[in-house]
Amino acid sequence: MSDLLDDPVKALTEYVSFPSVSADSSFSDGICGAREFATARMKDLGFSVETIGTPIHPVLLGTRGNPSWPRLVIYGHYDVQPPDPIDLWSSDPFAASVRNGRIYGRGAADNKGPQIVHMCALHRALKKNPDLPLHITYLIEGEEEIGSPSFRPFLEQRKDQLAGDMLLVSDTGSPGSDQLVVTTGLRGLTAMEVKLTGPKQDLHSGVHGGALRNPLQALVQICSTLHDESGKVSVEGFYDDVLEPQAWEREELNKLPTSEEEYQRFLGVPRLSPPPGFSALEAIRFSPTLEFNGLGGGYQGEGSKTVIPAEAFVKITCRLVPNQKSEDIARKVKSSIESACPDSIKVEVELKGGGDPYVVIPPGKPGSSGDESPLLNKAFPLLEDCVNNQFGTKPIYLREGGSIPIIRDLQEVAGLEALMLGLFTNEDNLHAPDESFNLKIMNRAIDSFESFFLKLGEDS
Repeated sequence: MSDLLDDPVKALTEYVSFPSVSADSSFSDGICGAREFATARMKDLGFSVETIGTPIHPVLLGTRGNPSWPRLVIYGHYDVQPPDPIDLWSSDPFAASVRNGRIYGRGAADNKGPQIVHMCALHRALKKNPDLPLHITYLIEGEEEIGSPSFRPFLEQRKDQLAGDMLLVSDTGSPGSDQLVVTTGLRGLTAMEVKLTGPKQDLHSGVHGGALRNPLQALVQICSTLHDESGKVSVEGFYDDVLEPQAWEREELNKLPTSEEEYQRFLGVPRLSPPPGFSALEAIRFSPTLEFNGLGGGYQGEGSKTVIPAEAFVKITCRLVPNQKSEDIARKVKSSIESACPDSIKVEVELKGGGDPYVVIPPGKPGSSGDESPLLNKAFPLLEDCVNNQFGTKPIYLREGGSIPIIRDLQEVAGLEALMLGLFTNEDNLHAPDESFNLKIMNRAIDSFESFFLKLGEDS
């Protein structure tokens, strides 16, 4: 085995050095470098690795162990977000820098750091037990940061190779370095872009103002119809299928070592505004949303330019909770927008994809199916003990506000239920300048997963 996985910081530093931005074709060399790095590390661990081409970036599929052994699938992604704006970074985003107990660099927390945690822990476990009786499949993709457009077709083609007893993921968050979270749910997502068109070209607002509907005016009128004064989504039928959280889930949330006041200070807002029936900390986990992610039209430069724009646009995403369906919500929101648009304006609603929400009830909790695989039944309490031994606290079981649509895909296509342990925190600045990974979490998590892998293979 390579010595590189004996030094997690060195391994992550090298991994970060590959600028693997999936959204920008000018970073193709970095994508290739990161893919080769991940392939080499899997081979160091004794895996056979297949590089599977897709229309955009290949998927890596690594396997080791006897197919008759209990089957564990580990997911990660080798692509990262763009580093922009570069001038707001304190150091080169692709030259990892260690300071104040953190390693800084794009992808350090999302998702290269957690991958190094899994790999280093497995490296140590296999040193102690080279014949560890677990059949492990590594699944590392290169399109997660652009919505994984090639992932579902890949799954349909390779589902037999991915059949397993459970899925292990560390691409979710936790509240701090001393309190980790086992993620039990992910909100679904539907995305769309709305384009409004008025006159055939931009017009002088003095010469033509008053004679026609301004597309920007129509846009803000449409947007204002999508929520009521309390912030609740006004789209007809939006909440019809919402599944309320279990009582034990609200109890787990009460264990979160973050108050509403601390959360408000972290956000830097004068007041929190959750929808009726939810606290702010409940809303980001249990409530669906409709958000405006960007809108515009007309002159955007310095000073004034008196025009009526020919076009205006808004980008919208909805976060969904069980049992909402992405296609159903997209249809309802699209219909609401079209109904609210004045007949003097042309409206086009383009759906940009998404995915359904995912929820897993831990074995033994109220609402669990009772049909979980023996490996999954063993894994949940085992990981809880391993984390408690290293972090001094048991993980909390919480839904997360974000979306990872491929987790639902893996459940639907390959029948895999997920055990998700969050290894990044809000302070890690995911998708922002000065992204970092907490070295305290990294080292404790490696120790936790080393013990987890070894014990998961015992008597399996």
